[in-house]
Amino acid sequence: MNIKRMAAGVSALAALGIAVAGPAVSAGAAADGTGTDAAYFAVSLNGGNEVPTPGGPAAGDKDGTAVAYLQVSGDEIRFAAAFKGIAAPATGTIQAGAKGENGAVEVTLFTAPAYGNNGTATGTVRVKDAQFLADLKANPRAFHLDIATPEFPGGAVRGQVNGIRSTLDMDHALQRDTKASVTQGVQIYACTVQPDGSFAFTQDNVRATLDNGISHFFANPGPAGPPEWLARDRSAVTGKVLARTPNGTGNIAELDLAATQAGRPFGLLAGTDEILRLNTVGGVAPSGPCDPAAQARVEVPYRADYVFLDSTQPIV
Repeated sequence: MNIKRMAAGVSALAALGIAVAGPAVSAGAAADGTGTDAAYFAVSLNGGNEVPTPGGPAAGDKDGTAVAYLQVSGDEIRFAAAFKGIAAPATGTIQAGAKGENGAVEVTLFTAPAYGNNGTATGTVRVKDAQFLADLKANPRAFHLDIATPEFPGGAVRGQVNGIRSTLDMDHALQRDTKASVTQGVQIYACTVQPDGSFAFTQDNVRATLDNGISHFFANPGPAGPPEWLARDRSAVTGKVLARTPNGTGNIAELDLAATQAGRPFGLLAGTDEILRLNTVGGVAPSGPCDPAAQARVEVPYRADYVFLDSTQPIV
């Protein structure tokens, strides 16, 4: 990892209106931020993920978005979060509850005014509940991160916790790891012959523009792809699917992908070795048979958040 990559990450956060703070670590945190039992997680939050309680406090800031990275080591959770489009947070908490479900607060990561006044929140908390930490590691998507504000005390933005394979540099996670949402995109399907001789729509390509000027497409049209992401600075990566998580009827699956460098060795995506596709909406191929003579291809609009993770050596 080099300073040019770090600068690109800072520029990306600045473009989102997010100020970057230096790392804040409480007493008792490991000096190097690591541990032999360390596990890492990423969270992409937005207001649409909130689940309002009927008759309860206001929830769901439609303008809000955030990204957070977590490290669990021993009895500590270290966190780094960046947010925009919301007021200064009142609390940031990890709560029980899978997608669409509310649950009890398990851990409070931060409160105002100690954190959250500059678009970021970083720190470390010690957790006494060893069973919760074990459950979080074993089934992270059974929990979500929620950021509440005075305007939305029921939660301004929310996102499910996702286990990742990358080992993050938590001191610089907000500079090195990048979230980019789809601003305009379509999943492209071709009417192709199936093994039984019938015709159905199968993945052929994708065309999307993401935040920070990232373009998304298939390096080669066809189901094998591979998918590629290209930044304005010509840094680029391709992806290979490691895991798929269903995300409800009508939405394409969420993905965990291994990333391979495919562009310049410096810039926004340089160093990326894992990609998450989260918070998917739409994009599902039409069901049933198709006629290639009548409609050879179809484009289906979709939205998603992509999180680009970098586990190369820490900046020194």
